Amino acid sequence: MPSFQPTTESTAAAPVTSIYEPIASSKNRPIYPQENYYIEQPAAPGAYLGPIDASLPNSDKVPLLFQPFTIKDLTIPNRIVVAPMCMYSSLDGFFTNFHLASIGSFAINGAGLIIQEATAVLPNGRITPGCAGLWDDAQVFKLKEIVDFVHVQGGKVGIQLAHAGRKASAGAPYTKYPESAFWPEDVIAPSGGAHLQWDKHHRVPRELSLAEIQEVIDAFGAAAARAARAGMDTVEIHGAHGYLIHNFLSPITNQRTDHYGGSLENRARFLLEVVKSVRANFPAEKPIFLRVSASDLVEEVEGIEASWEIEQTIQIAKWVRDAGIDVLHVSSGGNTAQQKILTAPGYQVPFAEQIKRAVPGLAVVAVGIILDGPQAEEVLQSEKADLVAAGRTFLRHPNFAMNAARELNVKAAFSQQYSRGRTIHS
Repeated sequence: MPSFQPTTESTAAAPVTSIYEPIASSKNRPIYPQENYYIEQPAAPGAYLGPIDASLPNSDKVPLLFQPFTIKDLTIPNRIVVAPMCMYSSLDGFFTNFHLASIGSFAINGAGLIIQEATAVLPNGRITPGCAGLWDDAQVFKLKEIVDFVHVQGGKVGIQLAHAGRKASAGAPYTKYPESAFWPEDVIAPSGGAHLQWDKHHRVPRELSLAEIQEVIDAFGAAAARAARAGMDTVEIHGAHGYLIHNFLSPITNQRTDHYGGSLENRARFLLEVVKSVRANFPAEKPIFLRVSASDLVEEVEGIEASWEIEQTIQIAKWVRDAGIDVLHVSSGGNTAQQKILTAPGYQVPFAEQIKRAVPGLAVVAVGIILDGPQAEEVLQSEKADLVAAGRTFLRHPNFAMNAARELNVKAAFSQQYSRGRTIHS
């Protein structure tokens, strides 16, 4: 029986500043190099290898969905993006083995790019006490483990940096937290007061001071630097769904009278300063995504005279392109409980299409009930977007990319360990 020698447990090369203490046993846990062994992938899972059936019409043409996409130094093997989805599975913002398994499954099963869930840049920026965070150096370790796993599979991964604004300190769907886990007095927004409470299940927000606005901007930059230390291929700034950046953009939630409120230029100031902070703290050769809600979806609601809508989104898309955003991820809604959402397959794609046609030089991601390969391919063939993202479809089918390949007559690369699943045997 051979004997194995552990290596000493390593820590990040950069000094760690953290309010959290590791448990004592973690300092003595031996690490064996064999635990880091991996099978090299000759092609990234999800990469195009050829047609399944060369006799079918147009089999010599590679579907756009399975053509590589390059932005700056990021190249992904196909145009399929896993949209960020909250898992509500963190304690003190830390990523866990659940996240490793969840994100890892998407990488093994061929997603072109995985964007990890909304990750708070400050503790009070979490949607719930169970949301992920990146406000502390100690949170980088597990995140880097996840990134490293995706990379050895041949995949690419990013993370969404967020602040929940007036929708923070909410209850989580599957864990009942004690009241002490929440921060009802520290729910922040551009404007405060009971009339700006999202609904009866949310907290009453208070108005940010100018000093606090700068603290949040700096926190986005610090989180971007931590994401870079973890090896992230990209970061996505969350400016959608009624969270803090969206709160500043929309006149429904921004009633300030200083230089952060009023005109579109003023309401966009916070976003542009966040973009500047993130761009300064993330490697210049790596792209930055921005997620936006293209509309508050209240055009048909009586009594609302001014809101956030597509024309303003197109204007800020031009501004953020010039400020350093490389890709715009286009969603909608989330800023008011009065919204009217008419969902259907591809229901948000028209917003992405309008922005793509109006803002040259900015790559666009379409999202919104993307269910199968032919639907995603049509979005790309019609030049409505450059990439297609799916969220809950991946929860139902973690191998969505492989299913889409089969539907489009594409022989896609499998992870070597999964390659025997390509054919069915009795």
